Amino acid sequence: MSPWIESFIPFVTVFVMVIVGTDLRIADFQRVRHYPLRVPGIVGAQWVLLISLTGLVGRQLDLPSGVTGGAILIAAAPVAAMSGLYTQLAGGHLALAVTVAAVSNLLAPVVTPIAASLGFSLFLGSDKTMAVPVLTVALQAVVGLLLPLLAGMLLRHWMPNRITRWHGALQGVAIGAVIVLLGAVIVDQREAIRAQFALLFSASLLFTLAMLAAGWIVLRLLACSVEDRHGLLWGFPARNVAVASLTATSVPGKAAVVTFIAVLFVTQLTLLLSLALWLRTHAKSSSTRV
Repeated sequence: MSPWIESFIPFVTVFVMVIVGTDLRIADFQRVRHYPLRVPGIVGAQWVLLISLTGLVGRQLDLPSGVTGGAILIAAAPVAAMSGLYTQLAGGHLALAVTVAAVSNLLAPVVTPIAASLGFSLFLGSDKTMAVPVLTVALQAVVGLLLPLLAGMLLRHWMPNRITRWHGALQGVAIGAVIVLLGAVIVDQREAIRAQFALLFSASLLFTLAMLAAGWIVLRLLACSVEDRHGLLWGFPARNVAVASLTATSVPGKAAVVTFIAVLFVTQLTLLLSLALWLRTHAKSSSTRV
């Protein structure tokens, strides 16, 4: 992976997390009181299930360590801000989805390094070229995730009217920055992607569908309403790729890992947008028939 891309990843991550922070309010965390079991349960289930699921799938299918490692880092990352977009498109419970994303991102500086390290140790322990330096990743998480998140929340507190007015534009810029970063990775690694396209795309599709299935099963077991399911489902597959990519810069096989993360993001973006729009259309058709 080109040095300039590796250097660019931390800046994109900080920028994205500042914008994510501007979308959060104290009320988003206070809302946990209305869902004292559901929100912590969903956030915890996402990390435990997704780390276990990605590791087991990678091991059972004997996927390359770069592919399995990339999937584990995605699973270890917090919920992405994109989950809010999918929730809106699907007509889901947006406030609940935002609360889960807020709690997930607030806990990520502590949980992400530990979860990624455990995932690599349990499922890639035999591959000595793949390891997660916990202290390095923890420091990255504080500098690249927690501090920018708090800075964004302060900006919202100091300039609430402007942030509200610019909300859509800021989200668009954040999503655009991630797309540009991952697009640069795809261009930089185009030869490797071309040589392994079938494997990378198939693995991306498999991991995404497995994450969606795990989320759907958990939400059905929790007896969530349709609106809640349409809001909470996206947090399972849609993880913060900027944080996952930042974490990958500390992994020895980072080029292969970041390459897979880029392909996974493009695959998920296409699949999840289509699914969210289908769920919205299906829900409208059902209500019309009733």
